[in-house]
Amino acid sequence: MSGLTKLLLTVLAVVILGSLLLGYVSATDQTAQDTVLNYSGLDMLLGRTGGKSAGALHPMLLLAVFCTVLLLFGIYLNKNNAFMVIACSAISLVGILMFLFDVHFTDKREFNFVVSSAQPQLGWWIGFLAAAVATILGIVNKSKIGAAQRHNIRMQAYENRDLPAGYHDPTVWEIIKHDFHKHWPVYLMVLPVLVFYIVWCYGPMYGIIIAFNEYKPKRGFLGSEWVGLYWYREYFRSAFAWRTIRNTIFISVYNLIIGFPAPIILALMLNEMRSVGYKRVVQTITYIPHFISMVVMAGLLIDFLSSDGVITTMLNKLFGLKAQNYLGSARYFRTVYIGSEIWQHLGWDSIIYLSALSGIDMELYEAARIDGAGKLKQTWHITLPGIAPTITILLILRIGQLLSVGYEKIILIYNSTIYETADVISTYVYRVGISDMQMSRSTAINTMNSIVNFMLVVTANKISGMLTETSLW
Repeated sequence: MSGLTKLLLTVLAVVILGSLLLGYVSATDQTAQDTVLNYSGLDMLLGRTGGKSAGALHPMLLLAVFCTVLLLFGIYLNKNNAFMVIACSAISLVGILMFLFDVHFTDKREFNFVVSSAQPQLGWWIGFLAAAVATILGIVNKSKIGAAQRHNIRMQAYENRDLPAGYHDPTVWEIIKHDFHKHWPVYLMVLPVLVFYIVWCYGPMYGIIIAFNEYKPKRGFLGSEWVGLYWYREYFRSAFAWRTIRNTIFISVYNLIIGFPAPIILALMLNEMRSVGYKRVVQTITYIPHFISMVVMAGLLIDFLSSDGVITTMLNKLFGLKAQNYLGSARYFRTVYIGSEIWQHLGWDSIIYLSALSGIDMELYEAARIDGAGKLKQTWHITLPGIAPTITILLILRIGQLLSVGYEKIILIYNSTIYETADVISTYVYRVGISDMQMSRSTAINTMNSIVNFMLVVTANKISGMLTETSLW
C-alpha cells in the first residue's frame, strides 16, 4: 500500500468517525409536536435520547464506530493485504445505511420522534460517501496487490525464457475468457447447479425484507409497514435473548471442544488397527447411528433416559446414581445433547479423516521407524501434519456454525421445564415464527444469526490463511 493511499484512507477514516459522532438528526418531538429534537451521533450512540431507547447503545452506530477504529489500525498494520481495510470500510458503510434506515422508519416510541419526521443532516451523507470511497480504494488496492503478486510469479516462471515483444500480463477477464474457450463443456455442466442455487437459495433471500417491517400476509412484503430495526431491539430487550444466546454458545462450544476431536481420535485408532475384520466391525457399529432417523433417535433418548430406562438403570446399578428422568432435569440437558451428537455422528465424521490418512506416504513412516521414532512420535510428526489441512478446513466450517445449533433434535426431546438450558436461538425462532406466527420477529433473529455465522466463517478462514496457509478461499 503506497503512502498516498494510506494518507487518503486515514483521512477518510477520520471523516467517517467524525460524521458518526458529530452528525445530527433532527426530528419533531412526539410529546410536543411544536418542538424539534436534535440528537448528535454521539447522543444516539450513548443512548442520550428519549423514548424506549433512552440509555441503550445504538447497535448500528456502535458497529460502525468499532469498524472505523479497526480501519485506522488496519491501514498501517495490514501492509500486504487489503482484506481488513475492505471489510471494515464496507461494514462501516452498511452500519451508516442501516442507521439512517432505522431512524427514518423507527417506531415513534423508540426515540420519541414523530413517525417519518427524522431528517439526517449533511454530515451523515458525507460519512456515507467517505465510507464508499474507502471501500473502493481498498478494492482497487487489493487488485493492484494481486496483480503485482501474479506478475512476480510469472516473472519467476519466465526468468529463463525470452518473452515475445509487447507481452503484458493477462487481465482477470482475459484469463476467464481463455479458460471458458478451453473448458466450455465444464462450464455448461456447472450451469444447472448455478441455476439451482440462484432460484432456490438466493432467490428466497428476497423475503429477508420482512425482518424490517411488520409483515402482514395480506399486504405482502413491500406493502407491510416498515419498522426499521424494531424487531432486533425487541429481541435483545426480551427475557429470551440472553438465555437463547447463552445456551447456543455453550452447546456449540462444548460440542466443538469435545465433539470435533472425537472423530479424529477414532480415525487415528482405526488407522492403527491391523485386523481388517475387527476394523470393519468397529466402523459398521460406529456408522449405524448416523442413519437412524432423527425422530427415532429422539424416541430412543427419551426411553433410555427415562426414570426406568436402560441407561438410567445402568447408571443406577453400576455407579449408584439416583434413578431419575434425565431429560426432565435442566442440569443434564447439555450433557445428553452433546453425548447423543457424538454417538450419532462419530463414525460418519471419521470417514473424511480416514480418507486423508490414506493419502499419507508410507515411506515417511518407514524413514521414521529407521530413525527410531515410536508410534507416538510418528503420529505427532507425520500423521497429524499430514491431515492438518483437512482438520483446518473442517474446523473453519464448524466455527461458521457456532450459532447454528439445529432445532430438530432439541424440539423433539426438550420441554418447558428445561428451557433454562435447552432453549437455543433456532428453537426460539421456530416457536416465534411457527407457533406464535410472528414472522417478522423470527426472520429478524434468524437473519442476525446468519450474518454472525458468515462473519465467523470469514474471520476464521482469514486467520487460518495467515497462520497455516490453509483456507477455504
